Amino acid sequence: MSRSGMLTARSLSARQHSRVLRRTVRKYQPSPVIARRRRVTVAFMTTQSSNQAKARILVLHNPDAPELKILDKLPEGACIVGVGRALADLHDLSEEQWQSVNVLLNCGSPVKRNLEEVWPHLSNLEWLHSTAAGVEHILFPGLVEGPVTLTNAKGSFSHSLAEYTLAACNWFAKDFPRLRAQQKARKWEPFNVEELRNRTMGVVGYGDIGQAAARIARAFGMRIIALRRNPELSDQEKQDCLTVYTPDKLNKLMGDSDYVVMALPYTQSTHHLVNAEAVNAMRPNGVLINVGRGKTLEQDAVVKALQEKRIRGAALDVFETEPLPEDSPLYELDNCLLSPHCADRTASFQYEATEQFVENLERFVKGDELFNVVDKKRGY
Repeated sequence: MSRSGMLTARSLSARQHSRVLRRTVRKYQPSPVIARRRRVTVAFMTTQSSNQAKARILVLHNPDAPELKILDKLPEGACIVGVGRALADLHDLSEEQWQSVNVLLNCGSPVKRNLEEVWPHLSNLEWLHSTAAGVEHILFPGLVEGPVTLTNAKGSFSHSLAEYTLAACNWFAKDFPRLRAQQKARKWEPFNVEELRNRTMGVVGYGDIGQAAARIARAFGMRIIALRRNPELSDQEKQDCLTVYTPDKLNKLMGDSDYVVMALPYTQSTHHLVNAEAVNAMRPNGVLINVGRGKTLEQDAVVKALQEKRIRGAALDVFETEPLPEDSPLYELDNCLLSPHCADRTASFQYEATEQFVENLERFVKGDELFNVVDKKRGY
């Protein structure tokens, strides 16, 4: 199989990549920024080109996925060796081609088993990139303990999750369920609503997602407190009046917050980090929002707190078991807003995550330092 394509390319910064793409539902269209990129020739899946290229890429993904169209604009010095969802899809690759691969692009959510199957064939692999932000689902001993660099798609999902977070805050502050019920019943019964201004948002997991939520929350006039290991503040954080709580002060943060936002990665150390004790430390009018990973929250403790009306409510996009079982009591709770792990599922997120890989690929080809490098031992 072979093909070649011509396109224009220009290097963008990590912070700019999300602006590169037009947000379209049905078809990816490159923005004017991409349209102005310098012209380069890209060789695709040829043995000759793979021997000459600095980046020889194997893609674990559905070959028909529309976002792979972005790989038509690979930088000079990069080529695709093969595309398939699992080892069985890659049987046409020769031993020489397998040995040539030094970059693995893991798109979507291939199961860990698929990675483990191809791993023994990739003796010269240098870099694995995941188009997901969380990587706990792909970590296995061969990857964690080996020399292969792992990067992720941190930043591609943050703004959407931040928007969801503030929508959830407003859901409770303005009591949208009550408004909707009155509309349906054709009732005109004015009631007092709350402002987010001067309320406190406590962020558990002050990484890219947590910081994105905090930026939007500040626009609403909210005060931000955050849980993290490093208590030192940057100049910008001082200007933003950020207050930092160290991990041993988790329960205090829970009690000092009107809205608790969980945006944690999942690791052994974050399993049930927000446990029953932490949930019980919340204010009676407190709202818990989880847009990180379901297993970082002791879900049964939240269910009990909601059932007993000990907290005002919860907005959950992630769960300990997904899909959420049909017999889960969460479905029946009118003080709980549920979404099926789709708060970051925008029309363009896969395109943006793949575009981010291409940007990092330009660095790899040039021998520059990669961004979004994951600490494999920590898991984020």
